[in-house]
Amino acid sequence: MQKLSHHISSLSFASLAFLSANSFADVLVNIDLNKAEHHYANVTMTIPESAKNSIDLKLPTWRTGRYEILNLANGIREFSVEDDDVSWKKIDKDTWRLTGDLKSGVEISYQVYANQLGYRTRHVDDSHAFLDASGVVMYTEETRDDKHIIQLDTPKNWRSVSGLKAGKNAHQFIAEDFDILIDSPIETGINEFHEFTVDGREYELVIWGKGNYDSEKMVKDLKALVAQGSTIWSDYPFDRYVFMVHATSGARGATEHLNSTIIQRSRYSFSERKDYLQFLGTAAHEFVHTWNVKQYRPEGLVPYDYQNENYSNLLWLAEGSTSYLQNQLLMRGELMTTKEWLKSLSKSINGFKRKPGRDAQSVAEASFDKWISEGGDYDKNHSVNIYSEGFLVSWMLDFDILEKTKLKKSYRNVHDVLYKEYSIPKTFNDQDMLAVLKKVTGENYQSWWQKNVDGHAKPDFNKLLAKAGLEISYGKEDKKKAWTGLSTSSHSNGLLVRAVEKGSPAWQAGFTTDDIIVAVDGLRIADKDLKKRLTNFKPETEVEFTFFRRDQLMTKTITLAAVPKDELKVQAMKDASKAQKAFFKAWTGLDFPEKKADEKKK
Repeated sequence: MQKLSHHISSLSFASLAFLSANSFADVLVNIDLNKAEHHYANVTMTIPESAKNSIDLKLPTWRTGRYEILNLANGIREFSVEDDDVSWKKIDKDTWRLTGDLKSGVEISYQVYANQLGYRTRHVDDSHAFLDASGVVMYTEETRDDKHIIQLDTPKNWRSVSGLKAGKNAHQFIAEDFDILIDSPIETGINEFHEFTVDGREYELVIWGKGNYDSEKMVKDLKALVAQGSTIWSDYPFDRYVFMVHATSGARGATEHLNSTIIQRSRYSFSERKDYLQFLGTAAHEFVHTWNVKQYRPEGLVPYDYQNENYSNLLWLAEGSTSYLQNQLLMRGELMTTKEWLKSLSKSINGFKRKPGRDAQSVAEASFDKWISEGGDYDKNHSVNIYSEGFLVSWMLDFDILEKTKLKKSYRNVHDVLYKEYSIPKTFNDQDMLAVLKKVTGENYQSWWQKNVDGHAKPDFNKLLAKAGLEISYGKEDKKKAWTGLSTSSHSNGLLVRAVEKGSPAWQAGFTTDDIIVAVDGLRIADKDLKKRLTNFKPETEVEFTFFRRDQLMTKTITLAAVPKDELKVQAMKDASKAQKAFFKAWTGLDFPEKKADEKKK
């Protein structure tokens, strides 16, 4: 394994010096970051010789890990060709055609406006640069398989880190082909850096931005996390892995890559336990992706088509199963307590119950349509989510496997088979999944698949949870509260309706998004939401709502529904059997949460 050099140095030289020192059989890319304060990166590329008299240079229109067309070429300007015998013309939104004598190769240059931090594609400022090649480096079909050498020209005292192989200096990286390059982002700038070793593999943590994080604790917990990969897969697909963390004031989210991840969080969302647990959950999610997606991918995603949508009806397995397996790593690494796990599970179940879209779209359909998913009110009422509902289907499948194999096998075994037998360049489809399930369990899952993947999953949560000695509770179930089905946000004139749950009292009354509620029962709304105001009313009573729609004042009457006053809670049964406790242990790796004596008396 080639180790990356991390000493801080300053490099400033002309791109020609870099180009002349390397083989012209490779794609050479120089990225000048010395105008960082204006979010500019100036790219110079040398394309190897071609027997053709015309080649097309392209910038991807989306990036891996985000199934959405992003139109990344909108940040490209000042394109030029450094050869009088070669002309160029832009032929579509992300393609530049070069025509002429290309037998000796050609050098091109262009400027990139890099101010898309939240998209995790490209961001350059006076403190750092985050470079995902999908938004920075062009490619041709002829050079996609060629080695790419990336040289950064950075301000003084910047440190560069990537999952890529190290080059000849601290700011040079080597990718064996464009597909590796595009899946190995670079973080360079003023940053905090840590490295550690677990089971002979090297790990790095690089943090850009100030925040309330404890980096020593992060390293300690990441050590525990990465050691749990062996509880699911037979081996690790890397020798070195990089955790990149952005502590920011705006960007949120994370993206998996070949042997690295980029995680973005608010700079003040690390110290509170609930916030820190979210960070660990995100790190675990992206780490699971190192196998699930980066080593084995569904049909339709191999090889990646960087210019068009890549359709698959198994994205729920790529994302939802990853969300499910992330908790397996956290629990088995003792990074999440049983209480925290049950609270998280309660939230997942409640979210499913509060999403009418579960009856309108299957997880297979949601996977295929992910490229056009937009969220919002219509999405909640008529769609499901490949993450949350994919989590649910994965959980149901895990329990079914555990039960059918008498706790000898689980959904974790399914993913190990996918890793061992369907790794890229192979791929898998629904029929392959059914074959894997039969191999693991000896059972035919065709009808189960049709019912829960191609159809609308309708789990009996009480029956499901009982297998592991758990049950749903609403606290004092005789206590009810009034409910409308409205989701609102504060507005200068009252409360803006953001969503109306399908079938709810507000839906039946005819409310819709963008209505502005100004009064309830004849009294002006003074609170920031409806919750406090609704405490004044008993369920099943009729209440008049006054609101603006298209600037016209209107009134409608809502008959308030009765729902449990307390939130849904998953808890341990008081008298769980040995079999139920064993099921819980096989499922989570944790001991069953025994009730204390004083709790049983209550």
